Amino acid sequence: MPADIRLSQAPLVHVVAQMHFSELPAYDEAALGHLHRLLVEAGFPERVDTGLEEVEWALSLPGGQEPEQRKRHIPRRVFKGPGQRRLVELRQDRLLLKVTDYEGHAPFLAEWDEVMRLVSEALPDVGKALLHRLSLRYVDLVVPKEGETLRELVSEALLPPPLPDVEGSPLFGSTTKVLDTGEGRHLRVMFEEIQPFQQRLSKVLPDDLTERAPSCGLSISAQSHWQVVSGAYGLLDIDHVYTAAHTPAVGAVDKPAIFRQLHEQTRRAFWGLITEQARHSWA
Repeated sequence: MPADIRLSQAPLVHVVAQMHFSELPAYDEAALGHLHRLLVEAGFPERVDTGLEEVEWALSLPGGQEPEQRKRHIPRRVFKGPGQRRLVELRQDRLLLKVTDYEGHAPFLAEWDEVMRLVSEALPDVGKALLHRLSLRYVDLVVPKEGETLRELVSEALLPPPLPDVEGSPLFGSTTKVLDTGEGRHLRVMFEEIQPFQQRLSKVLPDDLTERAPSCGLSISAQSHWQVVSGAYGLLDIDHVYTAAHTPAVGAVDKPAIFRQLHEQTRRAFWGLITEQARHSWA
């Protein structure tokens, strides 16, 4: 499929570019203020400081003691753009760009390159951290229009197998495939077949992308045929990950080149997993 083809009714609802690196000490507030000023100019003016609570259990304790629960607070610095459609998130061990108004791979990757550059400028320690992973993830919400079925829109290879000898009505099914795409890269394709609830969408994102902090959430523009959903619909989740060999310094890696590679194979996977009818329906 040509790289420049566009779908006017594309089912794409969420895109995430992510960089994982070795955990750094707490960022200096003056440096964070400088980063905020840079990101204001880049189109991310709203700063939200929040955090996650990570819970660990110590199960093997001497003398038959009860398992211990340890809580760890993980700071999150989020910088949001206008319209609640895109954000930059910074933690002590990762940097993310999330968007729900994807305009194509070229502008998205250019913006991500600029975000990585600005963070490295404001926080030089990020460039000295050890790179663990780079990833690019696309989530499509495949909702059949009136007169269509899910099986007419996506490859049979994605669909969970039927269970003809088991009584009951289908509620949910999923498939997962992980492929070695070479040079430290792995492509994971996950598909969820979901039933609507009272003719409404019952789920619009994978569980791990569902934001639990309202101040850090993004909005998704609904298409008109999502208002009444009469049959099964699907979530197509394609995640392409590059794992850095020998953990080089973040600043020593040609990250834009790696993300271009991640995108190219992800693009080919998407076009190979949808049908000709889907291309016509979403054109």
